[in-house]
Amino acid sequence: MKDEIKVTLIGAGSIAFTPSLLKGFAQSELSEKCKLTVTLMDIDPKILETMYKIGTSISEYAKRRGKAEGLKIEKHGDRKAALEGADFVTITISVGGAKATHVDVEIPKTKGILQSIGDTVGPAGVFRDLRHVPVMLDIARDMEDICPDAFMFNYTNPLTPLTRVVQRETKIKCYGLCSGPGAAGPALARAFDVKPEEVEVYVAGINHLFWVKDFTIKGEKGYHLLKEKITRGEVPRIDPMHFQLYKVFGLLPSVGIGHHVAEFFPNLFMHKEAVEQYKIALDLKGTIYDYEVRARFDKMLNDIISGKKTIDSLEVGEEATAITLMEAIILGKSTLFPGINVPNLGIISNLPPWGTLEVPAYIDPMGVHPIGMGSFPKGVAMVLANRLHQYEITIDAALSGDRSLALQALLMDGYVRSIDVAEKLLDEILRAEKDWLPNVWHKG
Repeated sequence: MKDEIKVTLIGAGSIAFTPSLLKGFAQSELSEKCKLTVTLMDIDPKILETMYKIGTSISEYAKRRGKAEGLKIEKHGDRKAALEGADFVTITISVGGAKATHVDVEIPKTKGILQSIGDTVGPAGVFRDLRHVPVMLDIARDMEDICPDAFMFNYTNPLTPLTRVVQRETKIKCYGLCSGPGAAGPALARAFDVKPEEVEVYVAGINHLFWVKDFTIKGEKGYHLLKEKITRGEVPRIDPMHFQLYKVFGLLPSVGIGHHVAEFFPNLFMHKEAVEQYKIALDLKGTIYDYEVRARFDKMLNDIISGKKTIDSLEVGEEATAITLMEAIILGKSTLFPGINVPNLGIISNLPPWGTLEVPAYIDPMGVHPIGMGSFPKGVAMVLANRLHQYEITIDAALSGDRSLALQALLMDGYVRSIDVAEKLLDEILRAEKDWLPNVWHKG
């Protein structure tokens, strides 16, 4: 076991992830059994300073209570300096911030295109990829030069293609992390009115569109129990949208993570009638990109720094999942992780072997060991394979600045139903997001 561990947080200005990660580190065994340095890095000096103050406040608070004796908080505005000696690197970047995400949603809306969360698929997902893919690759290239043996844990959306580009183009040990798979068990527990520990669930798919491959309730086969409920005329306590898709495909999709699943079926759900029927929130309302939500986070952080609120008001959420992996690798606390994004390589036999999939894995000091998940029904496999190919085209567009590839990505995505509209949309967003896009989009 290493005595000294360094974790570098790239994009440490993330109000959704960084405070939770910092408090998680202070409560972890890593900060008790190792000398743990957490280095914060962000290109925005103001938010970097805020997070540094939060980090030092958390560290001091823990140490006053005899905890986190080995924890040290650092900050850097320079990425390469921050990566020196890193054992783990977490990615929570947001190129263009919330402002760019609003552009991603608002310009398509002028063309009659509805979008919900706006950070995974749809035109918003495509343009978010165009901004983020090159930066992700730059970070990974720096890691190859500076800390080639470090693990990269990516939280940034669109998680699948951003994780995929690093896995495809570099030798860095890159894995994508999301709290979604961990929400499936509690959601099924609510549906069957049992305790979460009485549910065992295995999910597989892609980020934000995983499918429940199998589950048990108190040791009994879950899908059998679900069919019995339906036969008795009972309406399962499952989100109606997820239940409708189950009736079509035979597997439950993305239970426990709300309306992300709607984004993957725009023809079914991204129109006025379905939005009203399923009460789908649009235009980033209630998400971390909502300016009102962000303002509440900002106020809470400033209140903690000023002493108006205590560290106890900060919660360690599912966002801190990376710490579980780090403890398994460093401390030998082997664990079965509900879902991590890894290269397929035969894990799902009827999906592209090169695709990045979200699957269960065992984590131990030797690394990440995904569990083979067999195959999917043909309909589910088709949905997932089509999306993996669309992501691949989007990555190619982001790295090349090829306009024709960007148009293909938009049209394969399923939201834009006219070539003329796709061309106009591409032109408008490229202009609106010029300051956040690499120069390859502005040549000539």
